[in-house]
Amino acid sequence: RREMRLFGVQVSIVEPGGFQTAMTDPALLVKDFTHLWEQLPAEVRAAYDQQYPERFAKSTVLARRLSSSRLCPFTDAMTHALLSRCPHSHYATSWDAQLFFLPLSYCPAWLSDAL
Repeated sequence: RREMRLFGVQVSIVEPGGFQTAMTDPALLVKDFTHLWEQLPAEVRAAYDQQYPERFAKSTVLARRLSSSRLCPFTDAMTHALLSRCPHSHYATSWDAQLFFLPLSYCPAWLSDAL
């Protein structure tokens, strides 16, 4: 974003956060993950804990519960970023984006990479 300013290009970053879409459906994620897990070589699966697929399934359910079902904040931010005469540099569209991703984007790169 900052590098493009030298060329007269303004970049707006939309931090979407978590939304309930088909992409975050736990049933589909676990099904695809299980299919991929079964195709892994035995030594790769051994490198991970055998409980890894179950922990993944639990985390997808938790992520879905914490996600918002309302997509309008995201679409409103995209509309404003594209059509506004003076768009913001950052848009945080959900509570997790506002509390975590937006403050993280203002941190130095080495810190945000570490987190």
